[in-house]
Amino acid sequence: MKLLYAATSLSFAQSLRIALDQEEIEYYCSDADASVAGIAGPMGGSPARFYVLHEQDWDRAVDILRALAQPQQAEPRQAGKPLPVWLVMLSSMLLMMALVFVLTH
Repeated sequence: MKLLYAATSLSFAQSLRIALDQEEIEYYCSDADASVAGIAGPMGGSPARFYVLHEQDWDRAVDILRALAQPQQAEPRQAGKPLPVWLVMLSSMLLMMALVFVLTH
């Protein structure tokens, strides 16, 4: 049994747990099986420690950890062309005229 990671982030601990389960890697996670682990465990600063149980799974577990730890790069959003000011003003004026008409009749 080897220590893979000590996670203080609850979300990262859950992501690691899901990834290891998906790859059918047997592990032991301290502090994560208690009934209040999500509240008093990693969020409170007490790390959840992940131990890989079998030596033959070690390399795959390290690869999974590295893949999860890499920052994900989001594609930059392309800003749409803004509406012309005259169109916004005209739309606002028409909306106000319709509102006045509805309220007075």
